[in-house]
Amino acid sequence: MTVTAPGVDVTLDPVAVRRWLGILHGDSPGHVHICSTDDWAGRAFPAAHLDQAATYVAHLDAAGREGIYLRVTSLTQPPEAGRRAGADASAAIPALWADLDLAGPGHNLWCKPHCANAHVHICPPDCTTAHQHTTRELPPDEAAGRAVIAATGLPEPTIWVHSGGGLYPIWLLDQPWHLDAGNLDQAKALAKRWQAVIEHAAASHGWWYGRGVGDLSRVLRIPGTVNRKEHLTRPCRIVGATPHRYTVAQLQAALDAVMARIAPPEPTPTVGTPLLAGPTGTRAAGQVAPGEDFNARADWSQILTPAGWREHYRSDDDVTYWTRPGKPTGISASTNALGTDKLHVFTTSASPLEGDESYSKFGAYAALHFGGDHKAAAKALGKQGYGSPLPEPGHDQAELLRAILGHDPDLTVGITAPPATPAPPPAATAAPSVRIWAPEQEVTNPAVAADWLREELGRGRLAGMFRRVDAVVHTPRVGEDGYVPLSDNTDDDDGPAQIRPVTDSTLASRITYTYGCYRMVKRGEDWEPVQATFPRTAARIPLDVPDMLPNLRTLRGVIHTPIVRRDGSLLEEPGYDAATGLLHLPEPGLVVPRVAEHPTAGDVADATKLLLEMIDGFPFVSEHYRANYLGALLTPLLRSLTPPPYKLHAIEAHQPGSGKTLLAQLSRHIHGGVFRAELPEDDAELRKQITAILSITTGPVVILDNVSGALKSSTLAGLLTTALWDDRPLGSTSWTRSANDRLWTVTGNNISIGGDLPRRTIRTVIDPGQPNPELRTGFAISNLEGWVTERRGELLHALLTLVRAWVAAGKPLPPERASDSYAIWVRTVEGILANAGIEGQFDHASTQVEVGTDDDEWAVFLEAAYKAYQGREWTAKELLADLDTGILINPGNVPLEALPDELAAKASKHPKGPVGISKSLGWWLRNREGRWAGGLAVRRAGVDVHKVQQWQIHVGQGRTDTQ
Repeated sequence: MTVTAPGVDVTLDPVAVRRWLGILHGDSPGHVHICSTDDWAGRAFPAAHLDQAATYVAHLDAAGREGIYLRVTSLTQPPEAGRRAGADASAAIPALWADLDLAGPGHNLWCKPHCANAHVHICPPDCTTAHQHTTRELPPDEAAGRAVIAATGLPEPTIWVHSGGGLYPIWLLDQPWHLDAGNLDQAKALAKRWQAVIEHAAASHGWWYGRGVGDLSRVLRIPGTVNRKEHLTRPCRIVGATPHRYTVAQLQAALDAVMARIAPPEPTPTVGTPLLAGPTGTRAAGQVAPGEDFNARADWSQILTPAGWREHYRSDDDVTYWTRPGKPTGISASTNALGTDKLHVFTTSASPLEGDESYSKFGAYAALHFGGDHKAAAKALGKQGYGSPLPEPGHDQAELLRAILGHDPDLTVGITAPPATPAPPPAATAAPSVRIWAPEQEVTNPAVAADWLREELGRGRLAGMFRRVDAVVHTPRVGEDGYVPLSDNTDDDDGPAQIRPVTDSTLASRITYTYGCYRMVKRGEDWEPVQATFPRTAARIPLDVPDMLPNLRTLRGVIHTPIVRRDGSLLEEPGYDAATGLLHLPEPGLVVPRVAEHPTAGDVADATKLLLEMIDGFPFVSEHYRANYLGALLTPLLRSLTPPPYKLHAIEAHQPGSGKTLLAQLSRHIHGGVFRAELPEDDAELRKQITAILSITTGPVVILDNVSGALKSSTLAGLLTTALWDDRPLGSTSWTRSANDRLWTVTGNNISIGGDLPRRTIRTVIDPGQPNPELRTGFAISNLEGWVTERRGELLHALLTLVRAWVAAGKPLPPERASDSYAIWVRTVEGILANAGIEGQFDHASTQVEVGTDDDEWAVFLEAAYKAYQGREWTAKELLADLDTGILINPGNVPLEALPDELAAKASKHPKGPVGISKSLGWWLRNREGRWAGGLAVRRAGVDVHKVQQWQIHVGQGRTDTQ
């Protein structure tokens, strides 16, 4: 009977299979090899025909194979019929890997038959064969498996795959390593030593790791397939990823650094070892010290067994794992790890041996049996016959011999131990927890320090600094130093990263903790460096003139997913992209499969199928509304191809519980974004929110949730027509400028969109068509947000595939329907959807908001202002003070009812009355400057003596005062 893991979809995922084939072998030469349990010979396919390979995987799955596998290396040619090719047939290696078994089904006991040359093999729990059984201690879960890799000191894996019974960490190369007779042995050695390091790290936790997975002919389960081992079906799937890809040289260097840390070089033979020496203490020619001879001839059991250590098990290549005295079972140390004849101690409970230290045989012998006294240990070994035979003692030799054996300390000159070899630095990916100060940068003279900083900003350790518009900023991600989370008691979310302004204070502090700052102080007749802080005055000078900093790169935006450049190419690599001025900071764990330059019809069909599957449960009122949603989903990827601003995306429903917020959140889960639980009603508060979002956050999608009633905002309307947002923050005397590169989204029930917003809004409307829609059940995807989060990389791949297919098709555009600033964006999105065969038209007339009475309101206002002021200038505050509010003592010249409804509502709530909304009226006028109604328009007319903006009514041709 086959048991299904509860709550897990255990069917073949052909899309995931095909994408994995592309990830591993999309750029590989030669052939890819696929095999399965009961058919290890399998079949080989040209690497250029991965679709055929994916079809074969589906065939094997339909046959119910226990496991389906892909060879990591590609083959130079297909193997002989019915046979598997060996390591020497490898054409290229696209990645390094590990295969970590986790405790659970299929991983039970291991044993040794009673024979001297037996190999370790697996036994079932009910095994009754007469041989030695030992519990094979494996990492208990995924977190423990990840801890093993972290303990290696190796770079962070690119991809994590859960095979259903274990973990595959995968280190992808930036390009496949082509193999030939000249480098094949190097590749074999790299893969083998890589596994040895992982075995060592697993043992340091007391767990077993089978390093026999390092052969270049290794096969691994394919993500998207089903693991049916032990009659328990479990999915093999990608469970995490990073943006890192590595060169062979980088991985080789990281491995060398790790191995040097685990097995440091032998000290010079004089360290702690009495030697036969001449009068000056140097070794006599051809002589061997007792300790050196002991290292060469002794066996580890001679050293450890008498001290109470027990052999736990021995691997095929003579790496032996030991259990310390007093411990019933488990691994405490290893000998001959990584091919070195050394003891490496994992535990801190093996006194007098130190934890995480390596010992030569002589060093371990001295520590265990002589309390670390190397002289006494050497003397004892000399008596046992180790070392060169002692010479017959004459008078001088007798004196020297006493010195060698430690009887006369005064004659041991030259036999002293030099300083210990310093430990090598940690692997490049490991960050030091404590920084020890060392003098690097002099700051005695602030002017000189400022000149140094002018060149340093934007490179080296300050490469994370950028110029954004007219300010210097840095971009911390969630969890990083500098990211300021919102209050815990709010539902709002700033998204994956923030852009933080750099002040002279923050810059000086960052340099102080990043560089060894010092100033010179005179001590007597000499000058010496003294630790110092970086002066704020020196930091302030370059910040005042960011345009004069030669190495400070311009930051036009921060992205967290691949996007499409203006020429149609994809920006996929992490880091700064000079062509666009964008900084690509992929979120940890996100991996987006490579997108084909020329997607096939099958690629487009698969991408469309996946996207429609995601939104299948939402009751769109029409296919046009669904097209609007998919178009909005594409938009964050088009910011370079069709620059903003974009229309407001309004996701609407007729009643609560319909799923509008969930629909909005899917976009944020895919692209990353900002969430605000409500839209501020106050115009000043809304401006403050917009400024904060644009100046600090980076997510391309901004969601303002649960808008109620009428949505009429001149501030929002103005935002939707500008690529640059200007504002003066509260308490500041200077204006700030930010790029408006976001897709603004609102959600609400029966939103009444008015003012200038109807022309600037694209709508998505859903209608479940039943009462209490929140009680609906039977959805095809029960946990949609979890599903989207887990498959985020695949969904982004699908969206990018649609765009690339449109680019490859020649960027076909539909007929022009409008000529406003949104026209190119609308036509581009419509063209992408149409090229993919998706039904419905983006921004179709039937989905647009009917224009209300805003033009009528504007005409009434202009008529009233013209009647009151004719051709003279006036300010917003003056007009508001001149409103006729019905007070007979001092009636105004402008009727109160002439004020537009949006502004009248604000005026009625303001504690100062109408004059309190002068800023709102000023923005309302800016957004309508030059807009004609009834032959009248308003335009700016300079500023008054208080530098306040003045306005003037202009009369158009054909207008008469009798109108």
